[in-house]
Amino acid sequence: MPFRPFFLLTALDALLAVGLWVPALLGWDVSNVIADLPGWHGRALLFGTLPAMMAGFLRTALPRWTARPLVGARLWPLLVPLWLAGRALSPWVVPAHAPFLAALALLATAQIAAARDRRNAVVAALVGALAGAALCDAVPSGLALSLGLVMVLGGRIAPSLTATHLGLPSKAALFTGRPWFERAAALVAAGALAGWLAEPDSGATAAASLLAAFMQAARLLQWRGWRTLDRSSVLAVHAAYACIPLGFAGVAASPGMAVHLWTVGALGLMGFAVMSSMIRKHAGNAFGRSAVVTGCYALTALAVALRAVAVAAGEDGPLWLLAAAGAWSAAAILFLAAFGHLLVRGRP
Repeated sequence: MPFRPFFLLTALDALLAVGLWVPALLGWDVSNVIADLPGWHGRALLFGTLPAMMAGFLRTALPRWTARPLVGARLWPLLVPLWLAGRALSPWVVPAHAPFLAALALLATAQIAAARDRRNAVVAALVGALAGAALCDAVPSGLALSLGLVMVLGGRIAPSLTATHLGLPSKAALFTGRPWFERAAALVAAGALAGWLAEPDSGATAAASLLAAFMQAARLLQWRGWRTLDRSSVLAVHAAYACIPLGFAGVAASPGMAVHLWTVGALGLMGFAVMSSMIRKHAGNAFGRSAVVTGCYALTALAVALRAVAVAAGEDGPLWLLAAAGAWSAAAILFLAAFGHLLVRGRP
């Protein structure tokens, strides 16, 4: 299980990055610990928690994608102390996460270049750009790049898991869209995100975002998520991806709500779903049923809804924020309860 240290750190950090919000929401002064708690919170999730998950995923998937042994196998374990150093320094050194992301991008690039794998070059490029965003403390750009990674990788994972669950020979047996549509959907999404970064309140951005929402929703429907209602591990991937078009639609109505649909839903729920799927596959129980894991997905989805409501709740917003933080924290605890022993010991 090559992903073990990264997935364990991801779950623990997901608990910490949100858990530190709770004292502040209760009115406690935590400025002596973290001076800029809101800024630290955003950077922690985008440049710390999510990249740890990406490292575990790429460490496991790259050899399979490229059909060759892992390049720099002795260097990958060094990412763990590099990540820990970045997280420890992040309250005081804003770009502290950048070295880890840069190292991850270089290792991914080395693997992809050695295999001359042009198809996956975009993944390494997005991780490298995320390192640049961390260096410049460009949190909104980091979110846009992270969504790009989810759209690329989710577009592979969702149909692949669905095809396996349905007993189809490959994801090609699902209608996954023509190449021109995939390219058009990617370009429209990139344009909408660029507009959101530059002029989030403009009419042009709203129009582009609505078009992106339509195209990403059409892309999602091709993968037949309604046929996975009996398998929460696959359904969670579809539900997480659904937060991408929902977020684009939200840009036209409430940019603040869109941000949390993307962060908690598209990134958070997708992270839990992908990690649990990969852990189960390596444990020889790819589609096993578990009330604990299903509870993790359900609580994360609840956190998405509560966080979105908090944006529109006005004076009652902190109460909804507290509820969302509680749901998210409970989801992380359930994930650790289900998989912590596997991630620590490496065997069932």
